[in-house]
Amino acid sequence: MTYVVPFMNGKGGTGKSTLARCYAVEAARGGASVLIADLDDEQKTTALWAQNRKRNGWEPDIRVEVASARKARDLVGQTDVLVIDAPGWADAQTLFVASWATFTVVPSRANRSDDLAATVSLLHKFVAEEIPAWRFGVALNGLRAGTAERDDTDARVYLKEAGYEALPGFIRDLKSYEVAMLEGKTITETDRPSLNEEAFRLAEGIAQGVLEAGQALEREAREIEEARTRGRGGRGR
Repeated sequence: MTYVVPFMNGKGGTGKSTLARCYAVEAARGGASVLIADLDDEQKTTALWAQNRKRNGWEPDIRVEVASARKARDLVGQTDVLVIDAPGWADAQTLFVASWATFTVVPSRANRSDDLAATVSLLHKFVAEEIPAWRFGVALNGLRAGTAERDDTDARVYLKEAGYEALPGFIRDLKSYEVAMLEGKTITETDRPSLNEEAFRLAEGIAQGVLEAGQALEREAREIEEARTRGRGGRGR
């Protein structure tokens, strides 16, 4: 089974690429084969990041393909983990990807009137498409350094009032993270161990969401196959 993990939101600047790269590197470090599908065929920022990472010799090396949403679906089965870095907007393709993904990560800043409102709007669309809540999660990213803990609490309250929850952990808006990304590294690979631990906690929360969703989907598939088998057996009697 390929775990398909898209990172998407209805607006730009929420940290989709940052978190997609971080999760991909940590999944690869854990022993999985990983491929990132970069759906932004104009800017190709994640593809360029991967080239920079390879050029600088950082390990593990991460393979990236620039692809459309439909081409990304054809990549399922070719790797253990397919990470999808979606562009900075939501459209029919967004919902198409989320419908067959294992677990969709929706990065969001903590601004209620802008980022969180757009996030909740997208989550409502998921629910309207009958995508259950256990197949997506909000990752709080880019929180103000001086008020991160308070902003984290406020964002979780906002999401809970809307009927959703955020994944464990958060990422602050810090220059050290930006520098690491420019060097082809991820936010778990900065020169400051405490920041790496902060980022790794969120990456762990994403990984747990992916694992639990994958296990649930496998159970569903087994139950469907068992029901089909019983049905075929009944027709044979």
